[in-house]
Amino acid sequence: MAGERLGERIERSLVGHIAIVVGIVVVLVAEVGTHLPASSLRQSLQPTAQRVAQLTATEQTWAVFAPDPRRVSLDLYADITFEDGTTERWTLPEGPIIAANLRFYRWRKWIESARADAQWRLWDPTARWIASLYDGRTSPVARVDLVRRFHDNVIDGPQPPWRTYTYYSLHLALESAR
Repeated sequence: MAGERLGERIERSLVGHIAIVVGIVVVLVAEVGTHLPASSLRQSLQPTAQRVAQLTATEQTWAVFAPDPRRVSLDLYADITFEDGTTERWTLPEGPIIAANLRFYRWRKWIESARADAQWRLWDPTARWIASLYDGRTSPVARVDLVRRFHDNVIDGPQPPWRTYTYYSLHLALESAR
């Protein structure tokens, strides 16, 4: 026991066992509390449960599952304008339909934040990152326009047309002129 680390000693002690069990129970209660259906119990648990989930990095959203899945399809693209006047469109990377869903799904999750009004601090770094993908071209990037696409989903028949909205423009030509 002389060479045993402090953490190992704590884990082996009764107090350590109790602390670990209490921690696990608190996280589980927080997870349940953040996913309860609308009720007075949820209203009373939600603020504390949400804070515990944030502190323990166990936040989850289940919006793609019943009973209340998202009713809107989201997309994002960027229109890139070069100093010579040519344009190009950047879209999310996509892979083959079969077997690549897990590899490319992270991009679909990423756009939920990159396009959200509440995450406006991501807009400039996102536009700059997209511009950096075109470094080394004969004509430098002059402007990057981030564009949201969305439509309300319908169950039967064709989906409605996308609605688009340019929500952020980065003007690099102005920066290089300074």
